[in-house]
Amino acid sequence: MPGVEDWMNCPLTIIQHLFEQSNGGFSSDPVKEYFSKRLQSEEARSWVPSLNDVALHNLKPNTIVKYRCMIQDMFDPELYLGVYEISDLSSGEDKLVCGKYKDIAECSPQQVINTDSRRNQPMDRQTFYCVPIPGESDWVKLGHTKQNKYDKDTASTRSRLKRPLDDVDDEMGGEKHANINGDDANPMNGDSDNGPVNGSNGINGNQANPVNGNVRCKQPDLNHPLPGETGLTCLVKIYDEIDTFKVNDCVEFIGILSVDPAMAQFENSNSEESLVPEFETPEERQVHSPPPSLVPRLHVLLHTKLQHTNPLVLSDTKHIEFTIKLNQVKTEVSKIREELLSTLEHILLGDKLAAEFFLLHLISRVYGRADVMPLGKLTLNISGCPNSRYYGGLINRFISALVTKCHLLPLTINNMNSMKLIPKKDLKANRLESGILQLSDNTHLVIDETVLEAGQLNPQGVKNITALGNLITWQKVEYDFTFHSQQFQTNVNVLILSEGKSLLPSDFQIPLEKKASPEDIQKHFEELDSKLNEEWLNTLRTYITLTQLIDYTVSEDLQTIIQDDFVNSRKDSPKAMSIEDFHSLLNLLRLQAVSQCQTSPTPDMWNKVKAMEEERKSRLTSTANTTSATS
Repeated sequence: MPGVEDWMNCPLTIIQHLFEQSNGGFSSDPVKEYFSKRLQSEEARSWVPSLNDVALHNLKPNTIVKYRCMIQDMFDPELYLGVYEISDLSSGEDKLVCGKYKDIAECSPQQVINTDSRRNQPMDRQTFYCVPIPGESDWVKLGHTKQNKYDKDTASTRSRLKRPLDDVDDEMGGEKHANINGDDANPMNGDSDNGPVNGSNGINGNQANPVNGNVRCKQPDLNHPLPGETGLTCLVKIYDEIDTFKVNDCVEFIGILSVDPAMAQFENSNSEESLVPEFETPEERQVHSPPPSLVPRLHVLLHTKLQHTNPLVLSDTKHIEFTIKLNQVKTEVSKIREELLSTLEHILLGDKLAAEFFLLHLISRVYGRADVMPLGKLTLNISGCPNSRYYGGLINRFISALVTKCHLLPLTINNMNSMKLIPKKDLKANRLESGILQLSDNTHLVIDETVLEAGQLNPQGVKNITALGNLITWQKVEYDFTFHSQQFQTNVNVLILSEGKSLLPSDFQIPLEKKASPEDIQKHFEELDSKLNEEWLNTLRTYITLTQLIDYTVSEDLQTIIQDDFVNSRKDSPKAMSIEDFHSLLNLLRLQAVSQCQTSPTPDMWNKVKAMEEERKSRLTSTANTTSATS
């Protein structure tokens, strides 16, 4: 049995030992228990190399790594040999081997796999196609990288991926796998450059044959939802709790890295045998079995669903350090809130009311649903924005410096007519093609309507505008499955910047009342650089994340006050306060309370949000009258 220091480098050896201890009645529970004990602390996890930070060629195959990602697609269940029998050609001894947590069923040159053995146990597992979290801010990536104590400079570079993919053909031809369970080689030293045994069985029962050296692999589409994004994608293989996951979940997986070149599917019309079932199309083959040098496999041992990805705040809200951080922010909340409002007022050209609404927008999120109605969202339309092609980008850059995930969508006619916002199922390749609106929870989407010019929307453009409207109103996106649509609930925070009233719906429109009209808008934003140092930015980042996680209740006394207010308003004028207006006020009240790190609102807060809403509506009326007079 490996020592304690070997558990990260020798997980398969440990798993085989646990399997042998179970006398063939093997489940994943002992494996999860073993690795959970060693990875229960943040300190222990910080020593695990991350696929988000460390280049793949610097990582040893079959070692433990972690991966922070979004589930972009879920493939069909995959059959594999969970337990298989091998026979020693010299001694004639038979032995059972665990096939979990690896892709290729292997044996030493002195052994053969008994494919007809009755003791073989076929099993199934789920495969997810995962991508780096779309729109993740640079400061988030850097923060996680700094927390990782794994030294990539000391990592072995002698993995089989150190050569280009074109050289994989040569290393697979006629050579045998290093011994995983035999005595003549160290199975977990990561130094083997050998391919699989010629003629040995793949873990899914298919023959692992050498590939024709003249065949070249077509570069696969890595299917990132947002244009221009890069980063390592991964095929994540799940063995337990499969039903707890869904598309677009953000998860940190910890598992065993698998990069065996035998897993790559090369198109070869001359080959007599295939590594995949005959019913798979070439397109499906390429998507589901891309080169592991581009899309590695990760066999999951442990996972953590991420409520947020802020590296400054612990994910576990019950941890003592989370409570300490929250209490620290509570003691400074007045100063933090005042300084943040001052900064927002600056970028909104001196408008205090708009700054108040902007702050509440930043910390808003969907916290629940009443039937189909999402609760908690605050889609804000700031109209009257300056006529500058830079303003939208500058606002987006500012938001990206504060929140964990953000994306700018310029609303031009050309973009609407040509962009693919809605994910679509490719039936031929049996995969979900990503779209821009395939975003994880708590992503901020900045829609810049100031760049919109006159033009004609084509059918694709109309479809995209409709999709944006559904996202804003119902917090859902209807994915295109060719013969039907399927609704996926979202939790995306939408900000719309426009000159006039937006053509898209919103929860609150606020016309900008500019107290300043800078000639150079870029220099105006640069004036904040000295104020927004890294320490202060980290304070704001922590504040925004924590306020989104605060529990909220309304006292019975305040409920009575609010109900009386509503009844009295309706008595004076039924049109003065509609049901929708009342719900909007309740949402503002909740956000006003949590923005001050309070779990319950006060009567003063209720009066404040009523005053804010009254001033906003007055401004809308004034703007409408001015527009009518001008026209």
